[in-house]
Amino acid sequence: MLDKIKRAISDPFYALHVFKDRYLASLRRCFLKLKFGSKLFSHAVEYRSASDNGQYPAVVAKAVKNQRNFENFKRFYAYREILEHVSREQGERYLQILTKRKDGILSNALESVLISDSIGNPIKFSYENINILLSPTTLRYVKVASDLKILFGEELNSVAEIGCGYGGQCLVNEKLLRYKRFTLFDLPFVNQLIKRYLDYTLMDGSYEVATINEKPSGEYDLAISNYAFSELPRELQRVYIKKVLAKSQRGYLTMNSGIGGSFDDGRLTIVELRKLLPHFECFEESPLTGQHNYIIVWGHNPNSENDFFTRMKI
Repeated sequence: MLDKIKRAISDPFYALHVFKDRYLASLRRCFLKLKFGSKLFSHAVEYRSASDNGQYPAVVAKAVKNQRNFENFKRFYAYREILEHVSREQGERYLQILTKRKDGILSNALESVLISDSIGNPIKFSYENINILLSPTTLRYVKVASDLKILFGEELNSVAEIGCGYGGQCLVNEKLLRYKRFTLFDLPFVNQLIKRYLDYTLMDGSYEVATINEKPSGEYDLAISNYAFSELPRELQRVYIKKVLAKSQRGYLTMNSGIGGSFDDGRLTIVELRKLLPHFECFEESPLTGQHNYIIVWGHNPNSENDFFTRMKI
């Protein structure tokens, strides 16, 4: 056997002939793994969100358990399908908006969250007049922080976020807006990644992670969600409304369902949301990243929007 192994090392054709059964079996295993993979789900079928697709939770679990995977999780295809997919061009538009606003958010971000943005090895691009590479995903988080500052001000005590990815929006808000206390709701495996990510830095504020089943109903100064709430099945949306959103003084929900689109099936409509949520206004998403996207806002100063937001009649 040892002689066969030695010859196989120097003669690939001999190796293929002698070990073909094992070789083909290995190929079959690789094919099945690529086709079907090892899937991991957090909820029963009827309660699964768009991100609870088997592949995303599985790659998140790998990132939590393995240091090398954690250092590169933002490069994984299954992860980028859900979160790290903001394009360079979209990042350019976020940057243009932030530059025009002159609210101090961009300059502060360039000195903090944008310059230190390396955990997970995000894909970055060069942008005109900026001397460092930037992640377009983080630019989106910074633009949301700018929206929140204009609409609600700074230094809020308690903030709830629904669907938090790895905690990027939370970290940006904590650094740029000085929000004090965060309750982060997501899938159980994702919550482990959030903890690992946020604990890689130091925060002046504090956070806790929870699934919606783990946290009793509570009151919050602000509730936010970047698309995640709008991608939940309607039964789960109702639970989040009852336990979190309906009891939040302020709200900022970027939506991709409710007014007609590919995500509408099985989600609450805008008519139903108006009956269940606090009284809200709808604004255009800027830049628009999906044909049927919009932003739900309540509890804001009605004179705070200036020229930065466009109301929608829906």
